[in-house]
Amino acid sequence: MSQPFSQYDKRHYPTVNAVTGYQQWASTYDQTVYDELDLPLLNRLQTVDWPQIKYAVDLGCGTGRIGQWLAQQGLEHIDGVDCSHAMAEIAMSKQSYNQISVTDMAQTPFLESSYNLVITSLALCHVSDLSGFYQEAAHLLGNQGICIVVDYHPFFLLNGIPTHFESISGESIAIDNSVHLHSDHIQNAHQVKFKLLEMHERLVDVEWIQQQPTMVKYQHQPISFCMVWQKHA
Repeated sequence: MSQPFSQYDKRHYPTVNAVTGYQQWASTYDQTVYDELDLPLLNRLQTVDWPQIKYAVDLGCGTGRIGQWLAQQGLEHIDGVDCSHAMAEIAMSKQSYNQISVTDMAQTPFLESSYNLVITSLALCHVSDLSGFYQEAAHLLGNQGICIVVDYHPFFLLNGIPTHFESISGESIAIDNSVHLHSDHIQNAHQVKFKLLEMHERLVDVEWIQQQPTMVKYQHQPISFCMVWQKHA
């Protein structure tokens, strides 16, 4: 069962909700988030036929990092959803998205069965209840559509390290997290008739440490994961 992060928190930073946090973090997000968290996982995928994907939606699109990556895979129609106006404005400026809706990722304005791909990266850790996300993903996908979930590994959150950023004053600020075990994802995905096609976990490795030496204290630990689901009628 998903758990509130507060009972594992070891740093006790001042904590804000996702809307407030990402409004404040937006201007420095691209310079501080680690691409190593999600892009290597996406580059490993073997079950996604990118040329066959005509319509994709990025839930929790943030500043558009994933939209840019999808465009590099040849996708031409990408929509986005994010809770933060500031993040969405940066994402739109990158010109990878056809449209972005500033709203809750579990209540999008988009039409039923209108996408071949739903993707989310580093966003579900801010959602207390996974069922809304998986229900919305199933609503948006046509039959045989693909849902890609990338998020922080529960191991990392259970070790008391929250999603956080430095404010303009230099203070560390945490954003509300929830801890979802892999079984939470599996149970919610099965409720909407998703079938797991592929899964990978990202460990902090030597290559990452060479780029970010401060990560050496986490060497060999799992920090993020990726699941690929397919919708079945």
